[in-house]
Amino acid sequence: MVPDLKLIEMMSFEHEWLSEKFVAESQQLAVNEKGRKHHYVPQMYLRRWALDGKVQPTQVDTQQVHRPQPPKEVAYQNNFYSLPPAGSAMDLPLKWLETHLGRIEADCALRLDELEAWGSGLVSDDSLKRDLSVFLGLQVTRTPSNRQRSLLLVNGPDAAKRMFLRKMNPRLSISEIEQSLRNRHADPKQEVLDLMIKDVRNVVADSLYQREWALFRTDSPVITCDDPVIFVSGPPLTRKYSVGALMSAVVLYPVNPYCVLAMLRPGLRHRGPYRLDKSETHSVNTETVGAAAKTTFERPGDGIAAHIAVPPRPPQIELDDETVKRLDTEAALQLLLRAASPRSRWADVETAPAWPVPRWYSG
Repeated sequence: MVPDLKLIEMMSFEHEWLSEKFVAESQQLAVNEKGRKHHYVPQMYLRRWALDGKVQPTQVDTQQVHRPQPPKEVAYQNNFYSLPPAGSAMDLPLKWLETHLGRIEADCALRLDELEAWGSGLVSDDSLKRDLSVFLGLQVTRTPSNRQRSLLLVNGPDAAKRMFLRKMNPRLSISEIEQSLRNRHADPKQEVLDLMIKDVRNVVADSLYQREWALFRTDSPVITCDDPVIFVSGPPLTRKYSVGALMSAVVLYPVNPYCVLAMLRPGLRHRGPYRLDKSETHSVNTETVGAAAKTTFERPGDGIAAHIAVPPRPPQIELDDETVKRLDTEAALQLLLRAASPRSRWADVETAPAWPVPRWYSG
């Protein structure tokens, strides 16, 4: 995700959950919020894989299977939506953000139930698509990996960011770029958190909504992960970089252990059957393991993720002050461009799996 409001201004997505009024209500409701355990994958979503109230986590890089745990004990960081005030070690929670996400999740739990009840085939309920586009967009922007990429962009040198903004949107004037650089919080972490909702409003939600959605049932179980909205660039592209919400051929979202939502880029069309055979399901599971930042989740006893080996994720780009001082503007720009596009686990290996479910890319 690119943390700038003007990059794709024409795609602004109007929705109650993204409005200033709804945000203000969340801020009001959060006055007495004291919770510290902030989940970046909703508990209500992970419960769809629970047996006896527990899900099975597996560490992707080591293929280590952990004991089954309740959803509330996984996919969280303490004070993930918190910032330390200047000159203090105490946490100052951005409490409204956790409350805001919770309000949306309460409604979206019902919307996911409606999606499951759809059965299989094309999803034509416009209201359902609009609500879930916002929910899935927030899921994309709220993960730790996306937050790290956004911080790299926010912390980049201004000269490189000017070039970056011009490259991403040639229509921006010099005055608009300078205004964008001036409209920043003093603390870059707060800027990243605030931009989460604005990124959804200006880029992600509309790009998801404009896709052709279809539900696929599976012959064997599917898993999910800590980055569950999965971008599949598709042919003829290679696996080196993700092209994100705008250009990926397919966006996948596991809905439950036997149901996957596939969202095709405009210009592509679903042609059934709306059931994935075991081979196709395995390819989707491989894609899910590859998309995970660290952890996959499945039903206890399914034993899927531990048998899917993927390469380690390429090292995170470091853009600290000392690194920046040693770079010229062009080199810094290249770092920003790489930071904006997460690299695949198969980016630096000679062989990589084929893109999942070939019938999705036939146009």
